[in-house]
Amino acid sequence: MKKNTQKITDLWAFLRQKEKENGLTNLSLIERDILINLAFTIGDDKHISLNNILNQFHYPRATFFRSLKKLREQKFIKIVKQTDDKRKSLISLRRNIN
Repeated sequence: MKKNTQKITDLWAFLRQKEKENGLTNLSLIERDILINLAFTIGDDKHISLNNILNQFHYPRATFFRSLKKLREQKFIKIVKQTDDKRKSLISLRRNIN
């Protein structure tokens, strides 16, 4: 049991170190969660539709959009309009956080 506990604490310390290296420490837990889920969802693609993301997240819309705004202001993500339909938005990562 003690060996497993040590492994968990080592992983936790490694995670915190990586968050610090990537500048995630000044984000709230919700903002980190949204950013990490965006990175996971986007994967190898260049971007993802805002509508697809809205269907996957279960945060209140106001909280979600407030988090997107902060992530955009801190240059973690980029939001652009689709070329064929200006009413739709695409989200892409500006930084590699993997």
